[in-house]
Amino acid sequence: MSRPFRYHAGRKGKNRVTAFRHKSDDKLYLEWWEFGRRKSKKLAERVQRLDRRAGNEEAETRAEELAAELARLESVERQRAPSTTLEALIDRYGREKTPTKGKSKQGHDKRSSRLFLAFFDAQSEPARRSSREPQSLDAVDWDRFIIARRAGTIPGFSKPVGDRQITYDLKYLIAVLNWALGVKVDGVALLESNPWGGSLRRAQRWTPLPQEQNPHRPSMPKDLEELLIEHGSSWQFGVALQLGRVTGRRNSSIRQLRWSDIDLTRAEVVWRGETDKVGRRQVVPLAPRAVDILRNLEHRGIGDAPVFPSATDPTQPTPRDTFQVWLKRAKARAIKAAPESQRDSLRLRLRGVGFHAEKRSFVRDPEFRNKPPKVQEAFVGTNHETLRKVYDEVTPDDLRAAMGFTSGPQGDANREREPRVS
Repeated sequence: MSRPFRYHAGRKGKNRVTAFRHKSDDKLYLEWWEFGRRKSKKLAERVQRLDRRAGNEEAETRAEELAAELARLESVERQRAPSTTLEALIDRYGREKTPTKGKSKQGHDKRSSRLFLAFFDAQSEPARRSSREPQSLDAVDWDRFIIARRAGTIPGFSKPVGDRQITYDLKYLIAVLNWALGVKVDGVALLESNPWGGSLRRAQRWTPLPQEQNPHRPSMPKDLEELLIEHGSSWQFGVALQLGRVTGRRNSSIRQLRWSDIDLTRAEVVWRGETDKVGRRQVVPLAPRAVDILRNLEHRGIGDAPVFPSATDPTQPTPRDTFQVWLKRAKARAIKAAPESQRDSLRLRLRGVGFHAEKRSFVRDPEFRNKPPKVQEAFVGTNHETLRKVYDEVTPDDLRAAMGFTSGPQGDANREREPRVS
């Protein structure tokens, strides 16, 4: 059997055009990428009626002509595009786009802008510094940034970081470049294509976005939760932890609850879209334990009053940063209060444990795992694929129980599990 006809013209990731016969109808087609989108068209019937050899040759000619035209258009657009520097583009993004984001995202944007400017301006070649055009970014810049970030050699950012943080940083500059595609000056976009775009990186086989192979995603054992609450400095801190455990929701949604969102009589809560990560409004029943926690609050309010009022403005919820301060303070107090011989092990157990660990504990509960996917998604406000890939975790004890293995010489196959909170 002869190989199916396929011919490539132009440069991969630039002006590549592919001519081919479609296996479904044996017709000749051209396929190419234009402004980040894949396009295709069927050649004219006159070409389709030619014999196979002549038709293939004609398709090759058409592919070469289109590749040449795409290269010419790219050159023209580059000449027409308004001149801007990488530094100016990052500054413009910070002034026009960053203010539209939430407080934590704004903080990340500001740090990332300083990070990338420090990285580019530390390059030995003047042509690779921040005074260059954004379109000149390439795979060398990509690889150098990953290496420098891992090693902690960027001026002002000397602490080495893991793959997850590096990916988070890279996505910032990718977002800046994508944003520039839609910003026009005198009717011409600041960028005609993203030099760090995903299709280009895949086509040219760049180093992929770094991914942690074994990310640290701890749950919240009940004894650690009680320890943190014991050493907490605010009633809000303890209540937020407990609600995270029984609702399976993010602390960002919990801390922004208002009393008008809660119906203790019907045992329901409205998770508002503006406080949800994916912007989805949902009405969800409250577990009896959650109803008890809310009903017993001494600081209950009415109407739109926040459940967790800010100390500086009681009409607004307590800020995220305040909760993080309370968490760090509770950890430090718990470690300090522990016997000296146990401090190192406790410090290790508390590493990475925070409000989100309560959500993981909820998701990893065996009974919750057995719920239908749609029920899981609706209850915790996270799609099932993310729950399965990111939150859930099968422990050695889970494997022993599922396979019917014993855990040791005594045959204790039923180790005491963390009690489930209903």
